Amino acid sequence: MLNEYQKKLIDEKEKLRDVERLERQAVALRDELNKLQEKETNHKIKLDQEQVDVDKLEGVSITGIFMSLTGKKDEQLIQEKKEVVAAHLRWKEASEAKQDVEYELAELTKKINILGNPKENYHQLLMEKHQYLLHSSHEDGERSFYLLNKISDLSSDIKEINEALEAGTLASESLSYATESLTKAKNWGTVDMFGGGLISTSIKHSNIDTAKEEVHRSQQLLRKFSYELDDIGQTFKVDLSISGGLTFMDYFFDGLISDWLVQDKIHDSTEQVEKMRLEVNKTLDQLSQLLIETRQTNDSLQKEWQRIVEHAD
Repeated sequence: MLNEYQKKLIDEKEKLRDVERLERQAVALRDELNKLQEKETNHKIKLDQEQVDVDKLEGVSITGIFMSLTGKKDEQLIQEKKEVVAAHLRWKEASEAKQDVEYELAELTKKINILGNPKENYHQLLMEKHQYLLHSSHEDGERSFYLLNKISDLSSDIKEINEALEAGTLASESLSYATESLTKAKNWGTVDMFGGGLISTSIKHSNIDTAKEEVHRSQQLLRKFSYELDDIGQTFKVDLSISGGLTFMDYFFDGLISDWLVQDKIHDSTEQVEKMRLEVNKTLDQLSQLLIETRQTNDSLQKEWQRIVEHAD
């Protein structure tokens, strides 16, 4: 009978913990979505303003005529077009990030709905278990009840730590790929500086584009990793946060697109990515140790519970 209760309670407790964790993540995602919607709007306004400046210079306008007379029109036009490209890239990144969060939020909502209402089921099982222990004849009933709840909690903890490890490992791998692409871009940029020509320039930009895509993916994974770490930190009362994890893309992107022809910017962006990867790996080491300790505690309690059940009359 105790074995049956254990299986049911652990199952419902895990579902309950999943629902609570997913609901916390949904709240954080809604907050992130609001920020991204505002950011997308602001970047679009900026993009439209920059395009107006280009149109003024290219068309027949007072500004265009004045610049032509002073001989600075071509120089100003090149600068304005650069600003349009930069504004477009910022707007595109914000738009894509918003779509990512919208998708993640929809998926979370589906998962929450599938889990149903484990809180009610769990409470009902607890009441049944309570009544059974009160009327059972063996004197270890209360201890068994306590162990059962602890085992259920630890099983959920282990599941959450494993999910965080998976998210963090994927983020670290993605950051490694980004670092690799940026290093290639830096190397080809060096060749370009010494007269490499169109081919070296093209390869450099191709690697930068690949790095941008990989960092975008890293930001998605870092967001999930950060949410998982928040849950674990609350449970174990430890600080496992990733510094700047949720805003990492902003710093990387602004640094790189401000002038992607300057070699120093590629170098700085590479350092940012590598710094974030090392921080993620450090946190993964902490999680791995936490997982070992949690499993050891769970195994110890499982053995004690098993002894009680085996010797119960």
